[in-house]
Amino acid sequence: MYYHAIASLPGDRRKSIVNRTEDQMFTEVVLPYVSNGVIEARWGAKKQSYQVIELRVYKTDKAWDKRDGITLEDFVSRSRNVFARLRARAEKTLGKKTFRVFVIMPIQGEKYGTQNDQRIYQEFDTRFEMLEKLLGGFDCVAIRIDKEYPLDELVRRIKDEIKKSQFIVADLTDERPSCYFECGYAEASNKPVIYIASKESVITPGKSTKIHFDVHMSVNYFTNHSELATKVNSAIKKNDARLFKKEEENRPAVVVGT
Repeated sequence: MYYHAIASLPGDRRKSIVNRTEDQMFTEVVLPYVSNGVIEARWGAKKQSYQVIELRVYKTDKAWDKRDGITLEDFVSRSRNVFARLRARAEKTLGKKTFRVFVIMPIQGEKYGTQNDQRIYQEFDTRFEMLEKLLGGFDCVAIRIDKEYPLDELVRRIKDEIKKSQFIVADLTDERPSCYFECGYAEASNKPVIYIASKESVITPGKSTKIHFDVHMSVNYFTNHSELATKVNSAIKKNDARLFKKEEENRPAVVVGT
């Protein structure tokens, strides 16, 4: 039997790992993903780590060969996704549960734009990577939806990820309407929310951040990445009983303060 993984990555990208035995797929792909939400895949001669939004694993009788002219998606289209079984095995092996945490933040700037566009893009990217590492210490996988999705797909994926998340971390810096929409949906879905924001604007440095609506009293403000990590870490530890309660035990939305 042959096992093939299709991983959905931020930015509507895909990464495939094919023609593995069950033990290889479990050890190399499923176990790392369940442990920290990341898989390693080879890119040329090098290995690269990837944040994974969704992982599917298929079992087939024959190996896949791209030289046959059939895409992997078509090749596995009639096969059953066996990821749930492998995930259960991984959770038993790890002896712990991994939680999904949806991160709401502005996706601003351009990776290959002007210097200022790159600065803005890099700042929010660095914040996410810092949160990703911090949340990993609480057995959580940080999930962010990039802006490359078509609008209808983007909204659907955001709603799905919020529903699947244990709790939410929301960065309201520079007050994007889309971020308020996502926060409103999270609270309407009875998901606990940790609100954060830098004291100064990223888009306009030197301009003080002003948060509107009733959440402003519960925002964890920070001046640098170190303070951001400290405040989010403290918020999680102080509210762990509410943040990590079972889904069926959740009460109306909780706004988590400092």
